Amino acid sequence: MVSAFRQTLLAPIPMMLLGTVLALTLVGLATLLALSGPWLGLQLGYDEDQQLPYIEALHLPDLEANLQPGDRLAYLRSPDNGRTVSLRGFEPHVEPPSHARFADHNALLAREGEIAGLMEGPTLLIGTADGREVPVTVWPERPLSSLHYQFWLFNLFGLIAWTIGLAALAIRPQETAARLLCLSGAGFFMATFFNSIYKVRELALPQELFHAYSRANHFGLAVMLFALLALMAYFPRRITRLAPGYYLLPLMLLYQANETWQWLQWPFHAYYLPILALYVVGIMVATYQWRISVRHPLDRAALKWMLLSIFIIMGLGLAMYFLPIALFGQGVFPQWAMVGTASLLYLGFAFGIVRYRLFDVERWWLRLWGWFLGGLSVVLFDLALVAFLNIQPMIALGIAVIAVGWIYFPLRQLVWRKLTPGRQSHELQLVEQVERIAQSLPGQHTDAFWIRLLEDAFQPTDVSISNQPKNKVELLDNGARISVPLLSGEGALQMAYPNRGRRLFSREDIRYLESLLRISYRILAVHRAEIQAVQRERERIVRDLHDDVGGHLMTLLRRAPSEDFENQARKAIKALRETMRVLDGNPLQDLAVILGDLRADVEERLSGTGISLCWNQELTDESLEITMRQAINVSRIIAEAVSNALNHAEAEFIAIDVTADENNISLRVRNDGVRQGRQDARVLRGRGLNNMTVRARELGGSLAFALNEQEARLAAIIPV
Repeated sequence: MVSAFRQTLLAPIPMMLLGTVLALTLVGLATLLALSGPWLGLQLGYDEDQQLPYIEALHLPDLEANLQPGDRLAYLRSPDNGRTVSLRGFEPHVEPPSHARFADHNALLAREGEIAGLMEGPTLLIGTADGREVPVTVWPERPLSSLHYQFWLFNLFGLIAWTIGLAALAIRPQETAARLLCLSGAGFFMATFFNSIYKVRELALPQELFHAYSRANHFGLAVMLFALLALMAYFPRRITRLAPGYYLLPLMLLYQANETWQWLQWPFHAYYLPILALYVVGIMVATYQWRISVRHPLDRAALKWMLLSIFIIMGLGLAMYFLPIALFGQGVFPQWAMVGTASLLYLGFAFGIVRYRLFDVERWWLRLWGWFLGGLSVVLFDLALVAFLNIQPMIALGIAVIAVGWIYFPLRQLVWRKLTPGRQSHELQLVEQVERIAQSLPGQHTDAFWIRLLEDAFQPTDVSISNQPKNKVELLDNGARISVPLLSGEGALQMAYPNRGRRLFSREDIRYLESLLRISYRILAVHRAEIQAVQRERERIVRDLHDDVGGHLMTLLRRAPSEDFENQARKAIKALRETMRVLDGNPLQDLAVILGDLRADVEERLSGTGISLCWNQELTDESLEITMRQAINVSRIIAEAVSNALNHAEAEFIAIDVTADENNISLRVRNDGVRQGRQDARVLRGRGLNNMTVRARELGGSLAFALNEQEARLAAIIPV
């Protein structure tokens, strides 16, 4: 059956057109039904003090000779057989289900039938409260202009619910939730269709016809409510093993059968107690949906939107209409206001099912609930004071406002803090992030830092890098993901489901990230300007060293009086060139070449000393490169270790082990020059050892020195 239903679905536009034409045709039928039947040309109201109907307006000029607006009607009499029906206590346009007991409901229908029976003849006698008896012509049908505006409002609200449900079905034809929403809208339209017909009756309808209209109205209401309950059990996730319809359809039919044949008289109110029970069941279903959607932010956001629609709008309907009728026998607001409010819940349902702008729910969800519960608590507290303590309405309203202000709002703040534990405002987060950005850029790779910063701030469930350049922050997949430009401008970071999957990204997150981007770009611009200024100063120093110091050293080299002076001048020129390379920002150096030069220097220093050199070198990749600063510090550490062995030991050999990979350079220097009595702790505090430690730490590494009975050992690790 489901597959057959899917195959019969039309394209969205034809479906909408066909559904709209059908609905307008039914509105036309409702108009014909409302216009048919006997009509006196009166518009009636009800005087609660005298408990008599009165004339609000006259639609026919012929009546003005004998009747006037404001006349109270005491009875109706048939001129044919003299049968009389008293109108005392008869309220026109009353809703049959508004009576709390089946007996009162049946009595209303019977009285309506009596009055309708008197209007079958061509004339009718109306008795007024002041003792007059006026003959009135009974017309077989009424003009279109006599229809009360409530008729059009009811059908308009029904069209809204039907159209929204149909639109959701057209957009999501394969989703059970959309089909249930459409069914609920059809039930709502059915209820307003029949309600509009008997709501605008002039005086009375035949008993059987009135009963049929009333039952059809309540059946449409039942279809609407049970379809919404089934929708909540289906969406966003089905909560029962069998389809919820298998449970709810028998209950709905049993509920309608009880109202039709009146088997069981419910306490409190025969017709509205089941509606309140459905509201409570809906709360239970929604609570369970809330629990199982904790790790599904899209489902949680859709559920939030729908819960706002159901419980706020249905709650308003209960407070505006059903509860006052159940307590006092009449509504605080007219019925059309309640029906119009109820029609709005389909907007929220439709937006939730099509997942439209769900990211905006996070922003005002708790605020709207706080507003609604605050107003509802005042209304319910006020009604309770009037109903159970018989306090005057104005005094009760004042007490309700004071009590809610002193009790509800403090509790509201407490609950608010419990619902948002540990959540910092974006303003405070922004201050903290600015401090991190200022301290970190551009000391490390900007994109790597930027990614870590955003991961810490949002704790997403997943991150990915897009190579497509972006110039602005964008929401994706209805807030499930967000795209943020990288600081390098060479791609974008995409994050999914913030707060470890507990919510969606929102427009507030967009504003926060845009602020972070602007701040980061400005800090980067300042740092780049500083780097350029430093580079220009380095270039000036390099030029001065080359032209001034370098020239003097070359002169000393040419005029050196001995080979020893010449060697010292060459070493000074070499050190100067290394320093100039560092200042000049020279790029990476080949590690194998640097180690080869370093080994040659050590062998030259040890020649003629009688000390043998054991050099062991292992590189995972012969093409490894290091910066000039790393090259100088590694060379200085090894050179200083060799100097210590020459100056402070009686060594016969020096062993130097160098291993390197793409992560670290490991240096180990050993000599056997330690003798008993020379293991002095002062050796550890020498300036040479301190200098080596500083050079290792300058590169982010570490250095350790130790003595045992026969050897002095130095070990250093330098990150590449």
